[in-house]
Amino acid sequence: MGLGFTSQLNDPDLDRVSAALLRAGQRARELAGQTGTGIAVQIDGELRILQGAELDMPTEASNED
Repeated sequence: MGLGFTSQLNDPDLDRVSAALLRAGQRARELAGQTGTGIAVQIDGELRILQGAELDMPTEASNED
């Protein structure tokens, strides 16, 4: 999986955080699509509300270090 975050700490729980966040984001998109609501996201530093077909756009992780 190319998307996600990595931890520099030696903690097995933190190693699974990235996958959990990606699953939660996908589930939020699915629920928003089913209920006809939008979700707030930050894309390139800009706050946006995604609705409808925009919810099906591929997700990309940005590296903002």
